[in-house]
Amino acid sequence: MRKPHSRWLLVLNVVWLSTLAHAQAPLAPIMPLADQSLLLDITTSNDRLVAAGERGHILYSDDKGNTWTQASVPTTQMLTAIHFDTTGERGWAVGHDGIVLRTGDRGANWAKVRDGLAAQRQQSGTQAEQARLETRRLEALINEAEQASPPDETALDELNLALEDARYALEDAEFALAEPTFASPLLDVWFADTQRGWAVGAFGTLIATQDGGSSWVNQATLLDNPDEYHLNAITGDGAGRLLIAGEGGVLFRSVDAGASWTALPPIYAGSWFGAVYESHSAALLVFGLRGNLFRSVDFGDNWDRVDIDNSLTLAGGNASDDGSVVLAGSVGVIVYSSDGGRSFSKTTIKDRLSLSSALRRDNTILVVGQGGIKQVEITP
Repeated sequence: MRKPHSRWLLVLNVVWLSTLAHAQAPLAPIMPLADQSLLLDITTSNDRLVAAGERGHILYSDDKGNTWTQASVPTTQMLTAIHFDTTGERGWAVGHDGIVLRTGDRGANWAKVRDGLAAQRQQSGTQAEQARLETRRLEALINEAEQASPPDETALDELNLALEDARYALEDAEFALAEPTFASPLLDVWFADTQRGWAVGAFGTLIATQDGGSSWVNQATLLDNPDEYHLNAITGDGAGRLLIAGEGGVLFRSVDAGASWTALPPIYAGSWFGAVYESHSAALLVFGLRGNLFRSVDFGDNWDRVDIDNSLTLAGGNASDDGSVVLAGSVGVIVYSSDGGRSFSKTTIKDRLSLSSALRRDNTILVVGQGGIKQVEITP
């Protein structure tokens, strides 16, 4: 099995293992220095800032990031992404073990709405029962065919081959039930409104909800992704168009609110770690390894490479309603735009620690990553 390849290169194996060690804790520990811990995403809930990361930490600020309050969170799992709907009231966070959390009070309190381990156990049980029923059905058909006079040897050969496949499927399903349960990490989440949302993750994971996150459906089979490339990012324009970006340069687009998906022609062979839609210019941006950044104004039909004078990996970022875009990545690099992603300026934080995401407020950029939340002043 391939190792998960997250869009955040700074999430090391030691972090993964330490997170698993805390997996049974009921609540994220309240820690005075939580705002200095490893944080992987930052977003807004109206005027409130919200960030999420290791040990189930979610923090929020109502004073433009000067002070932070730790939210009540029912998990200690690593949280990788966070998103709020257009009202700014309801939000969702996703993370390791396929967990999904939801808030209805702008991020102060969270509830678990999906346990990925439980969902995987249920899926494995369903697959085993389906394989068991199919095996019995084929055995009955074979017995009936053998009683025919004369037996149809061709039909019997086909049935026996099908039975062999069914028995292999049953054996695999029963083996999966006997093994420790594994659920793929979720790496990004995006909602079109208060009800319709999608989350993507490792090994080609794609799940969707139509009821605000109360229930989730596996939709990975809708993607032409036989190699199960990790899916690192998802975004949309709020009008039914969605884009998924992942490793190996894969891009998947839906133009019917996720009912169907099409693989887009590759524009770069390396992995994508982020995707941002900038609504002011109707610009879609994808970015990833070696600072590669592409921009589309027709939601993926055509792409232009954006020269940002940067060869360092970009891991995440955000767009604002005023047309500004800010992206961040390895070695503390930050690139920011005021014209919808047509051109960018660059700066680097002094400690040069890796960053996972960023957003802009006026002439201040807030970044998260190693070392927690930091503020960077930029020239207008």
